[in-house]
Amino acid sequence: MIAAFGIRKYFNVKQSMLSNLMLKAVDGVDLKIRKGEIFGLVGESGSGKTTLGRILVGLLEPTEGDVLFDVDEDVTSRYENALLKGDKEELEALSKKYSIFKKRGNNRKILRRKMNIVFQDPYSSLDPRMRIIDIVKEPMIATDYLKGEAAEKRVLDLLEEVGLGKSFAQRYPHELSGGQRQRVAIARALATEPEFVVLDEPTSALDVSVQAQILNLLKKLKQERELTMLLITHNIAVVSYMADRVGVMYAGKLMEVGDKIQVLKNPKHPYTVSLISAVPQPKPRSIRQRIVLKGEPPNLIFLPRGCIFHPRCPFAFEECGWSTDEIVDDLSYLISSKYYESFGESVSIRTKDENTIIIENAKAELISEIVEKEKANLKSLTAIKKITQEVNYVEIKIHDFITPELYKLDDGRKVACLLFRAEEKNA
Repeated sequence: MIAAFGIRKYFNVKQSMLSNLMLKAVDGVDLKIRKGEIFGLVGESGSGKTTLGRILVGLLEPTEGDVLFDVDEDVTSRYENALLKGDKEELEALSKKYSIFKKRGNNRKILRRKMNIVFQDPYSSLDPRMRIIDIVKEPMIATDYLKGEAAEKRVLDLLEEVGLGKSFAQRYPHELSGGQRQRVAIARALATEPEFVVLDEPTSALDVSVQAQILNLLKKLKQERELTMLLITHNIAVVSYMADRVGVMYAGKLMEVGDKIQVLKNPKHPYTVSLISAVPQPKPRSIRQRIVLKGEPPNLIFLPRGCIFHPRCPFAFEECGWSTDEIVDDLSYLISSKYYESFGESVSIRTKDENTIIIENAKAELISEIVEKEKANLKSLTAIKKITQEVNYVEIKIHDFITPELYKLDDGRKVACLLFRAEEKNA
């Protein structure tokens, strides 16, 4: 098993000479991939899938968190209990023994043999100056796995195994098609007999006619070698065909994790529901309504508070994370545009603090009437808790927000949505 705990990866964004901002590519991910399974990771472009995959094989070091490799349930339980108790001594001991980031010297080389990655683009992931035999042989030499004639013999065997043949060994990447290049990349990833392989969009750069061949090859190799795989993709059909379990990412966080059948046939998180609804179906569209999300994925530098999906969520309610700024934007639209004739130009609206909005030269009764009428369309207005008439202004108080966790449901899946908070308590 490979287990990730509290993984965060932030990148510096230099806005000016005076301040540095952080782009939150991965933000607090816990993930376990069981030995011998294919775990499918899906989500929109920019959701953090590739960054997480590279962290899991040690190509990137996380800003926070740890990745334990070749562990069992006992070790992961001990690590989780130590996290809950704040037992730094136990955490350090387990990390020293199992963390992929604590390996040094020869132990690091041995670890590198056990995990590898197949990159998304077969055109940029192969060095155009090297022959295929040298490309596939490179990881064996770098990790002291095999050298000389033994390494060359293994390259020829691998080329046969991935369906290319020994004659390809002396060719260069520019002489191969996209599908053939990806087979070379797969052979390279298998060169050191790894136990864990990350497949980063392995078919997205290929023609449709070639995609099925590559997927069938990967499935065959997984069964024959008992590999553990992380399959990163935006293609739900690929996940349905390949994966055992599925995780759904959005803006650097996991939204839902569960068995493939559970997640794809009966999605729970509103984001997962919208993803599944976008998959083309041969049946009439009336059977399953297409859900089109409003807005864009969030800015990864300035993430929404509370649930990061709440600005686009059709089911968001008062505790999901609406800020006073979001509410002010919607109220300003109503006051200065849609209901301008009821208010005129003298009304002004501003934020007092993170829980209070002030509207000057207005009546609480009229504001309450409009909020009640419009909150079905403007979800931010559901966060308004109380509207009070003061002497010269109207004061609006909003609900406190709650940041959702991955709540465990009675069917075993986990969902990061406040709609299922009570279900976890009853599970």
